[in-house]
Amino acid sequence: MALAIGLCGTSMVNAQEVRALLGKAKSETPYLAATSGDALYEMPAVLANIGAHTSENIPVCNYLTRHKSINGGAFLWAPYETDVRYLDKSSGNPTSWSWTVPGAKVQSFDTQNIAVRYASEGVFDMPTLSVVTDNGKSSYTPKMSMTSAGGNEKVKVGGTVELTTADMRVSAQSYDPTTGVCYPTNATYALGAMGYDENGGYVGGSNNRGVVGWGNLFMVGHDELELTGVNVYFYRKPTKYKQGAKVTLNVWYPLITETSYYFTQNPNTGGYPLESAYIYYSDIKADGENGAWALTYDGAVANIQFETPIDLYGKPYFFISIDGFSLDPANDDLCLLSDMKGVKHDEVQQANALAHNSFGRLNGENEYLRPISSYGGGNGSLMICPVIKSYHTPSAIETVSSANNKFKAYMSGGDLVVESKGDDVVTIYDLTGKAVMQKTVKGGRNTIETSKIASGLYVVKGNGGNAVKVVKK
Repeated sequence: MALAIGLCGTSMVNAQEVRALLGKAKSETPYLAATSGDALYEMPAVLANIGAHTSENIPVCNYLTRHKSINGGAFLWAPYETDVRYLDKSSGNPTSWSWTVPGAKVQSFDTQNIAVRYASEGVFDMPTLSVVTDNGKSSYTPKMSMTSAGGNEKVKVGGTVELTTADMRVSAQSYDPTTGVCYPTNATYALGAMGYDENGGYVGGSNNRGVVGWGNLFMVGHDELELTGVNVYFYRKPTKYKQGAKVTLNVWYPLITETSYYFTQNPNTGGYPLESAYIYYSDIKADGENGAWALTYDGAVANIQFETPIDLYGKPYFFISIDGFSLDPANDDLCLLSDMKGVKHDEVQQANALAHNSFGRLNGENEYLRPISSYGGGNGSLMICPVIKSYHTPSAIETVSSANNKFKAYMSGGDLVVESKGDDVVTIYDLTGKAVMQKTVKGGRNTIETSKIASGLYVVKGNGGNAVKVVKK
């Protein structure tokens, strides 16, 4: 079950007051028939909308943007030496299965469902599944492309990537008479903005609704990573603003527990950001301006590069906020680009803050208390996109341990091993932030039996704020 964290009781903006403003996304391609027959499989679960996952999903991959020069046409980022699961969804009562998985350590399987591991850096085709059913033999390879050339979807392992919390595969356009918007047919995204009626400004931008900050929550399935910068995409290059106008970008290390979450006011860090930078309106570049590249032809981008990369080892979550938006949209038209289709939630997920990706902060508040759906933005994601470099060296080691010499945690067989310099209280959290086990450990090496915990990705935390990701098989 997903963890239900109650939303703040302050008033919400009327969600019916927004109107869709769609941008023209790049590299639209016609939809290519992916299968002729019964063969079909499900994509791996992804570390977005993390509170909506259960232990059976075991998400480990991340979504990538359509930034072809960075991501090479890939839409998934898979971690090294960690199970990536592909589940058969074929019809026609299959009697046999045959998988081919480019780039995996083992590339051929004859089981119904598979868990594969990637060990080398590169960009690889998605798997091909062939099945034999009552209707004969058929094969399936996904064909919703990320590139203008079309072709198979890709998965990337290692290297430098630009992350997003939106599934950005594309295909042909189709008009939706209900919304009056032309969406990509069978695509998973639609990039644009949501404007408030009565000249109220934008969801994700300058507005007169009292929202002064917006941000994205991220979780990564890799460990040896550096955050080198952030690309922030805008619906348009701003044309109305005061001289010297700017907003502040902050990167935070959140604290997420079973009963609460702190995205920016983390008691373990004193509420101080890991990194800060200004985005001056005058530095935002329109697509194509001085070589700038945006996700939409009519969009804009601010490129933030950190002088010293942020080491993400032991930081399974991070939150990126942009603060200081104007509350006078008559004189300021800054607006973040958004994925407007989002993910459909049931009532429990809708009330679970961690089932959302993007959040806002009202004037006078210290924390990001509500998803953007509270402000009329649906369940989509803001296009605040971190650029991350993997410094992992592939090896035979299949466990994950902290680089902090005072606290280490890793799986050994079916048990969790914790090495601590002193007495500590260790808590194991699942992806929703739910504490599934807590143990008091002594200084030295401790073995914690975990047979009652389901397979999956977990975060192990000590009292001192140390956090380590472990994978239980």
